[in-house]
Amino acid sequence: MFLNVNPTLLNIFFGCLTVWLIKYLFNFIYRLKKLPPGPWGLPFVGYLPFLKKDAYIQITELGKKYGPVFSFKCGQFDVVVINDALAIEEAFRNDHLLARPNTSFIPGFKRDQSLVEMSGEPWKQQRRVALTILRKVGFGKKTLEDKVKQEINMFIDSLKSANGAEVDFGEVIKLSVANNISILLFGHRFEYDDPLASEMCRSVKHLVENASYFSKFVFMPSITFLVSLASQFSSELNKITSSSEELEKKVTIEVGKHREKKATHEIEDYIDGFLEEMDKQKDPDSSFNMNTLRRNTADFYAAGADTTTLVLNFIMLYLITYPEYQQKIRDEIKQTIGFERQPDYADRNSMHLTMAFVYESLRMSTIAPLNVHRRASQDTQVMNYSIPKDAIVIFNFWAVHRDPKLWNDPYSFKPERFLNEDGTLVAKQPNLMSFSGGKRMCPGANLALMELFLYLVSILQNFRVSIPEGYEISNEVKYALNRMVKKTMKVHFRDWKDN
Repeated sequence: MFLNVNPTLLNIFFGCLTVWLIKYLFNFIYRLKKLPPGPWGLPFVGYLPFLKKDAYIQITELGKKYGPVFSFKCGQFDVVVINDALAIEEAFRNDHLLARPNTSFIPGFKRDQSLVEMSGEPWKQQRRVALTILRKVGFGKKTLEDKVKQEINMFIDSLKSANGAEVDFGEVIKLSVANNISILLFGHRFEYDDPLASEMCRSVKHLVENASYFSKFVFMPSITFLVSLASQFSSELNKITSSSEELEKKVTIEVGKHREKKATHEIEDYIDGFLEEMDKQKDPDSSFNMNTLRRNTADFYAAGADTTTLVLNFIMLYLITYPEYQQKIRDEIKQTIGFERQPDYADRNSMHLTMAFVYESLRMSTIAPLNVHRRASQDTQVMNYSIPKDAIVIFNFWAVHRDPKLWNDPYSFKPERFLNEDGTLVAKQPNLMSFSGGKRMCPGANLALMELFLYLVSILQNFRVSIPEGYEISNEVKYALNRMVKKTMKVHFRDWKDN
């Protein structure tokens, strides 16, 4: 039995198909001429199906074949990858590479953009106001350092209370580090047994572990109309959206508490400052609204709590894997500040090996091997390579941190590479890109460095760290949005006199 098809409709269908194919072929040829060289992919999806979980390693290898700047089609987007330190430095200075993609980092999750996701004037306004508020409440000042030191005191006391028994380091450190960002955002810390703090940390953990840098839902936004259906079948998508929603619900609780407070005209934290800015805004279309406040606060909390925790996990891994540095750093502590007082961040200026250990831990861990996606706001160039408007631009920090032209024996852990021959710290580390760079550099870089230094010194002032007998330490990592230590670390914190 044959279907009777109207010849006119058939002609229209094939005519449209022909026009679409011609347009697709034209765009394909135009792309080949416009973009840097790179690997071929498949129609419609590009190279997306060929990207592995450890994509940062894969694109590092592709860079060796195609050059320091190369491109590929990824879903619906042209992607330009920059693998070279000098090229990345040039890109940092390029104002046409400051924008973010128009798709959400949380796939299929419709919401107002946060500061991290914004571009153009809204980003500039939000960034300026955020930095102003955070400085008012102690960001970059001694007052915040004193609060961090108080938190570290409580953390050290909690380790002492274990009396040398094994401790799940990842669990205890994340609650302590999260308190440092909580002080800036919410104006207070949480007790370690507070269920709200545990739930927020758990939401961040689930979000980071289940998200994917090259998510098909991010790079193929035209399928977002299927997200509600796909979420029933995709555990990845379901976990990401539910974790993000849960975190924002918890943040909403804190925002509600601030709104209920009696107005004192005194800004104590980021939420206070944002609410005050909302009252000043007269434009009904302003990005200073409750949705953006929730989004910004959730993103700041996730970034401030998670990234520093991940690096501290790697620092603990390196202390256990290379125990000789425990003694070396302790010797430096003895020669500089001693064991009777808590370290100040200013002590870093005389503790060169300790800071070298921190820098090498940042380089070796490279928890963010690829930058947060950027978008070209107009046609531009990097190192004479053309980058068309709306292309997604990726900086490969992993390739820079493992470049043998920049680092001798780059796959080995050698803190001494950051020291001069006389044992002093190398003044500048231009090829260490742990906090990105340029105008979109991580605004929390100084806070993170302060935390890493103070936690490391405080731990080794008080304890020798080791693993339980028969327990094997693993250097294996897993990668989703960030690189992280894969295996739970069971650690003994024992008084040096007991060893």
